[in-house]
Amino acid sequence: MAHWHYQVMRHKPTAAHEEEYYAIHEYFPLEDGPAWTEEPVQVDASNVDELKKTLLLMLGDIEKHGVMDYE
Repeated sequence: MAHWHYQVMRHKPTAAHEEEYYAIHEYFPLEDGPAWTEEPVQVDASNVDELKKTLLLMLGDIEKHGVMDYE
């Protein structure tokens, strides 16, 4: 089984968001189909170095996996 990664998801307009928007979610490639977190991830850390590490991981995953539609 593959490991989870950060995934940019394109969200369609809804009552809460009048316009299309993009957010980062955790994406899990499962045997019976992919799954992702319902809510976008927050970027927080206990120190600046950890925050930088998380942001670099997110940027790398965006480059590698691109954008998917949130459904």
